[in-house]
Amino acid sequence: MYLAVALPAVACTKEYDCPVPSIGRFGFDVHMPAYEIMAAKSIPQYGYNKHGVIVFRYNNAPNEVFAFDATCPNSEECLAAGVVEHSNDDGNGYGVCKKCKSRYSLIDGKHADKRIKLRAYFVQPLNFTDYYRVYNTD
Repeated sequence: MYLAVALPAVACTKEYDCPVPSIGRFGFDVHMPAYEIMAAKSIPQYGYNKHGVIVFRYNNAPNEVFAFDATCPNSEECLAAGVVEHSNDDGNGYGVCKKCKSRYSLIDGKHADKRIKLRAYFVQPLNFTDYYRVYNTD
């Protein structure tokens, strides 16, 4: 039974590629109040090439806060200079690369048209508060 559950999970991780290299361990706390639904914050001093990390709150549930590297993985040029900015104009939250205009979901990091995605980071709620720990374990 465990093997059958594990196989689909492995297949899903290979379905989308994330060309943004791992940057090693880091962690920071961010305040994401429950009343700020569909809110995003950019934390500039972290992420690949210090492009930043986007933290996105989809709704007021603690497990609905997501974090992604703000580096666009669409091309080598974008990896070097393309920084993703956040928006929620469509009601779902997305990031747009300033260089190539690629669009990414801020819920799962997936590109709108290609099989690439933003590098995701871990998010952990901190003891019944509106603070979250964003971190990378690589």
